[in-house]
Amino acid sequence: MADAHDVPLKLHNESVIDSDLVIYPFTRLGEETFLSGPLITEHGIEKYLETVRTLKTKDTDIILCTTMKSGTHWCHEILSMLLSQSLEYNTKGALHHMLLDVNAHFFDKLDEVDDPRLFTTHLPLHHLPTHHVKNGYKIIYVNRNPKDRWASNYTFLHGKLGIPDWTWDEFYDNMILKDDFFGGWFNFTREFEKAVQTKTANILPVKYEDLKLHPFSTIEKMAEFINVSHSEDFIRDITEKCSFDNIKKHKFDSSRIIDPKHESTLFRKGLIGDWKNWFTVAQNEKFDEMYREEMKNCDVNFIYEH
Repeated sequence: MADAHDVPLKLHNESVIDSDLVIYPFTRLGEETFLSGPLITEHGIEKYLETVRTLKTKDTDIILCTTMKSGTHWCHEILSMLLSQSLEYNTKGALHHMLLDVNAHFFDKLDEVDDPRLFTTHLPLHHLPTHHVKNGYKIIYVNRNPKDRWASNYTFLHGKLGIPDWTWDEFYDNMILKDDFFGGWFNFTREFEKAVQTKTANILPVKYEDLKLHPFSTIEKMAEFINVSHSEDFIRDITEKCSFDNIKKHKFDSSRIIDPKHESTLFRKGLIGDWKNWFTVAQNEKFDEMYREEMKNCDVNFIYEH
């Protein structure tokens, strides 16, 4: 396979945030579906994924891996503060834009970025840089109970550029039951949980619900994992600065690019249990049945209400 530097994937500069990005129809490869975007449209999904897999990361690099709408930007802000040893919100700069999916602006300029570099992606484990995984470099894996994250995905995607005007019932049939988005939540979760259990990769698992209910101890674990200085006062300050209400007010929202009015819709409620406002009794029962079958050999538990 070619080295990442031999595959010149490039995007526009940061002003792209003020332009439009249509992410639908989604791009399909085998049994997996991905958000469409300039990199994928221009170079093709196979070449894009190969570029990611062959990326030569450093031992100081950190990859934040999340399922979509599971606290990605929340954790990114926390990690940005920990890495910078600062309480300043990351409103701009390389840390925010270096994503390993549709917003990957810097494939051609990675060597210019100061260490430690923070990458963020929704890609499953088998699409991550092989060099990073095999060498035991740091990965933070964030997940959320699937019912809340599906409800959050629906409200987030609804009305975005190119996205069909699905009702909740149509979204349930087309997205939740098919479960092929970024390879599917079940596959994503099983693969990461197995790697955590077998220690075949250097992974810190973080649950959205733990970050919500026990922010201090969860942020402390993140600080210890990435080996940065973290006094109790500093962790408490980050906990306050990164509360949901504060993040909603201050976090830079790159997803404005897929909103027709370029408005920020990234943060809505941030609650545990909002899925009850969306799933019908029949839908919930059907999903529970699917969950039991898909996750019967995966020992992971989520909090569904609080």
